[in-house]
Amino acid sequence: MPTQSDALPHMAHTSSTPMMFPTVGVDIGGTNTRIGLFASLDTPTFTLLARFPTPQEYAQQVEQICGTLREHGLLKALAGIGVSIGGRLALDGRMVTIAPNLLDYVQQPLAADLETRLGCPARLAHDPVCGLLGEKRFGVLASSERCAYVTLSTGTGAAIHLEKAGVGVTVSIEIGHQLLDGNELRCLCGQIGCLEPFTGGRQLEQRYGRPIEQLQDSAFWETFSDKLALGLVNLAQLTKVEVIAVSGAIALHNPFLLPLLQQKIDARLNWTRLVLIPARLKEDAPLVGAALLLATPEESILH
Repeated sequence: MPTQSDALPHMAHTSSTPMMFPTVGVDIGGTNTRIGLFASLDTPTFTLLARFPTPQEYAQQVEQICGTLREHGLLKALAGIGVSIGGRLALDGRMVTIAPNLLDYVQQPLAADLETRLGCPARLAHDPVCGLLGEKRFGVLASSERCAYVTLSTGTGAAIHLEKAGVGVTVSIEIGHQLLDGNELRCLCGQIGCLEPFTGGRQLEQRYGRPIEQLQDSAFWETFSDKLALGLVNLAQLTKVEVIAVSGAIALHNPFLLPLLQQKIDARLNWTRLVLIPARLKEDAPLVGAALLLATPEESILH
């Protein structure tokens, strides 16, 4: 079933990627995995093939991806597969090197395993990189040369895009692991002082003993927004990004959050303005961006 509205803009496809066969996008999040089939990369419309809880075991994940494609008759019949994953990648983009929420995936040959099993090219990227690619091509970042994508979900992730005269680079950054002065909380990554213990769904659930959707106390959201606003101001000052597309379950399920963050950012940020906008593709942005990896030059992404 198509999951995107026909009202979204049609964008010209300029890649040389052969589209006689379809492309698959996979979004491996810390909580759920989704697999989508794209008949064309000219549109964000896709058919959702599967959604399931993300296995903590790497081998089980590879088998579930391949098994889903086998059930749909897609083995050896794809132009390529792109994977969005909640972890930092090696410089060559072929495997995960750091993933506090997916420990068994670290140092596993994910791209090579998928290529061997599926008989097609495989590309990987950090999930906020894929989210940014989706929003840059089909969403709210299409006209911005200095922009970012932030996801607020199981973890807190971000990517930035800087461009001049049509030459741009998309960079995976660790916004959730910047250090906050006076913070003595230990993060799942092992550092003390990270932003993510205040903003990451998994760490908040561990600290408070219940899912974040059950945390309705105004004092909690004041602390959440104070810490995150500081992190976003740091991002703006260090990178000069001007607009951020925000997505992830925490942002999507709490519509009051972005206006609150914008107010706090405006109060802190001098000389410039950082604008927060809800991601147009919502939770689909990383999945759409995963497929778009097949049409994106590898040299334009810094993992």
